[in-house]
Amino acid sequence: MEKSFVNMIGAAALAAALMCGCATAPLLPPQPGSGSGFILQGDLEKCAVVMPPNANTQNFRKLGLAVQFQNITGVDKKTGRPLKVDPNLTKRLQVEMGKMKRYTIVDLHSDNGFLGDMADAGLANVVEAGEQRQIDLLLSGSMTLVKEVHEMSDYTMLKYVAEFDFICKDLKDGTQKFAEKATGAAYRKQVWSIVGGMRGGFTDADEAGVCLEAAMKAIAVVANKLANTYPAGGRIVGCSASGERMTLDRGFEQGIAGGQQCVVFVNDDGVNIPLCYARAEPSDATSSIIPYKWDASGKDAKLLKQKFDMDPKAFVKNYATYAVGYGVPHNPMDDK
Repeated sequence: MEKSFVNMIGAAALAAALMCGCATAPLLPPQPGSGSGFILQGDLEKCAVVMPPNANTQNFRKLGLAVQFQNITGVDKKTGRPLKVDPNLTKRLQVEMGKMKRYTIVDLHSDNGFLGDMADAGLANVVEAGEQRQIDLLLSGSMTLVKEVHEMSDYTMLKYVAEFDFICKDLKDGTQKFAEKATGAAYRKQVWSIVGGMRGGFTDADEAGVCLEAAMKAIAVVANKLANTYPAGGRIVGCSASGERMTLDRGFEQGIAGGQQCVVFVNDDGVNIPLCYARAEPSDATSSIIPYKWDASGKDAKLLKQKFDMDPKAFVKNYATYAVGYGVPHNPMDDK
């Protein structure tokens, strides 16, 4: 009986140790681009502090992006008739990429008048096609729009789906970074009377607008993929006396978005050591970086945190400290 009691005590101790181990084991953060595609502060607060994929200080600048979108085609799945697609839709999608501010858009078409006008209005960043040396990436693809008709009990639901097959190539090293499909959908209702006449809702006259909406949602998927593959970042150039706020030498114009989650790290003899998760509050050319989760497990991170706490201002002067975006922040406009 005594031996049985000892065994029971041992089993209980082992179970407690296992439970403790499970409770204290650091959670791995979500991969940027997984799930909803967005990363929020709540997603990282309880997770291990790790570097995001593809972090590279060589990319902490405005990248040159050449865009080659083929003409967009559309078809009514039920009748086979062509859809009313805005003839400028291809160029409008180019402009959407320019609005990201992460890239300087290089127009490879012979006529860049449309983009030039948008640049003059401050809605895009365009350089001449001859400035090939400024191109880092080439984004190419084709889009097909399909109209689906779904008959409901007392109305008709129209679904417009934009399917975008796209490829991204890194022109600096000649590699293909990814080739994927993005989908965007827009919905409209048509309400019919008992005798068959339409009482209200969507008409075919508005078709170009709904095609644009679906295409924009597909482009948002592409933009998130690019942002996760080439995360924006910069050098920490200042810090408050308390260490509660840091200053990043990059802002909105260099691709730091509002609500952007970041990893602050030190480059120590070529080794990147993640220190903490932080939130970015960008202005035009700089950003405030607010740390909220420090790494408490890595030996190097602990040593560096001790030095940081002794004198935050001196720390950022003496150590090559950076911040890089982790994932893409949620933009409420993407829900519309």
